[in-house]
Amino acid sequence: MQNEPATLATDAPSQFPLHQYLTYRLSRVQAKLNVQGARLLRDTVGLTLSQWRIVALIGAAGRTRLSTIAREAALDKGLLSRNLKNLIELGIVTSRQDEDDHRVQHLSLSPRGQEIFERALPVTRKRQEWLRKDLSEEEIRIFRRVLDKLECAAERMEF
Repeated sequence: MQNEPATLATDAPSQFPLHQYLTYRLSRVQAKLNVQGARLLRDTVGLTLSQWRIVALIGAAGRTRLSTIAREAALDKGLLSRNLKNLIELGIVTSRQDEDDHRVQHLSLSPRGQEIFERALPVTRKRQEWLRKDLSEEEIRIFRRVLDKLECAAERMEF
């Protein structure tokens, strides 16, 4: 069946199939979703997935700090910095240094950035609805709970 993941059969306990590792499966799903999302965003508003995450977080907040984006986006600091610099150069994001604390950078969407945000949001919402269409509300609730638990487990360094 085309929608089912490929399996690797083995009877040897020492050859535990990689496809049974949660991290492997999550990585595969994430990679596929990222390719799909990147194509959608490129075609819709001409942004990369990382750029969209930044625009979406700023757009949802209205005005926010760089430190908040760094925490929420879960992007590598270098990647975040490069994408943010590019978004500012493209006139999509505006940056203003805090008057009292010059280490703090306030970010907001420019009028062009707001237009991009408003154009992409319905498309990304439609995609979310499409991704959820075969899941019941109970499955979504359980999935979110599982993701919350996995995220907490991922933050612990000892196991």
